[in-house]
Order: sequence, then structure tokens, then C-alpha cells
Amino acid sequence: MKRAILLLLLANLGLFAWQHGAFGPTAEAGREPQRLARQIAPESIRLLTPDQLATLRTGARAEDGAKPACFELGDFDDASLARIQARLDALSLGDRLRARRIQAAGWFIVYLPPAGARAEAERLAQDLRGRGIRDLVVMGQNSQLPNAILLGSFRDRELAQRHQADLTRRGLKGVEMAERASGVEATRFEIRDADATVMQQLAEVQREFPQSQLGICPN
Repeated sequence: MKRAILLLLLANLGLFAWQHGAFGPTAEAGREPQRLARQIAPESIRLLTPDQLATLRTGARAEDGAKPACFELGDFDDASLARIQARLDALSLGDRLRARRIQAAGWFIVYLPPAGARAEAERLAQDLRGRGIRDLVVMGQNSQLPNAILLGSFRDRELAQRHQADLTRRGLKGVEMAERASGVEATRFEIRDADATVMQQLAEVQREFPQSQLGICPN
């Protein structure tokens, strides 16, 4: 009995030593962490984010069947022109890149039409403030709409329309919306014959300039 216990103990000790490499590397190391140690440069493995995966899939689909496309990137004022120009020059687009001057996008105003007199407009503005509508301005005599009550100014038409509808739902009557030209020039870039690689590069550039927009050429 003692001999059997001794043999069992020696067998367990031998198995333990073999598993820990006392007799050289084991023939099969298929579990972690041994399997990870056998990988080539495991520290270089990098997990991709969902956005990176989506970009790779989009690029692959573009390379599979899409034809070179034309994109527009803009609009840039004079203050940011040098920086975006340098960024695009780094892409080595050559004659595929064109720049043109355009009239910068204007804005949309939501307002109440001009009152008959300044005093009347001021009384109406005070009444609106009492009703909780505080973001307003009585427009001056030198404006395009003297004595009108400005209720909001927006770059996006849809946002202006929403604000107009919201004020109407709150019981305000006669709310109007109008577009105003900016009177300022800007620069818009056109990139022709853009393949999948250029598409991805342009998307990265656009993210560096959050105020810009990247879209398909109109024709």
C-alpha cells in the first residue's frame, strides 16, 4: 500500500515537472498563454475599432467595383485656406485637384415682420419675453427689416424651419423665415478621378476641418 502511494506521488511529481518544461518543451501547447507565446510578434496585434472596420469594408467595396468619382470639399474662408491647401497638397493629387472661388453660404433668419413704429416693436418684444421667448432682438433702423423682431438666425435651413414651426406651435402668429446672403467669398475644392484610397484620405481630411462638407460633384 505504501509502495502504491509512493509511486502515485512520484508520477504526479513527474507530470508536474514535464508540464513546466523540466524535460524540454512539451509536444502540445495549445492553450493560453503558451499559444500566445508562439505567435510571431504578438505585441504588434492591434484591435480595430468599429469605425476602422467600416472604413476597411467601404474601401474594399469601392476597390471591387466602383469607378473613380468626383468629390467637392468646402467651403473654406481665407483664414483656413492656407492650412487646407497644404493638407491637400500633401495628398499629391496633381491636376485632379481644382480650387474655385464661390459665394459663401448665407444664413436663414426667423422673425416677425416689422411693426409700425419702434415703440410698438419694443412693446411686442416685451410681451414675448413675458411669454418665455427671450432669444429675440428688435432690429435697428439701418437694417434690412427695421423694427422687425429677430427670433433666430441659422446656417441650416432645416433648423430654421423647425424653429419657425416650434414658435408657431407655441401660439406665436405671423412668424416668417427668410434667407440672407453672406456677401463673403470662400474657396471650394474639386477632386476628380478619386479612387478608394483618395476617398478615404478625403474623409480623414474632412474630419480635421469639422466646419467643412464633403460631397459628390453635382455633375
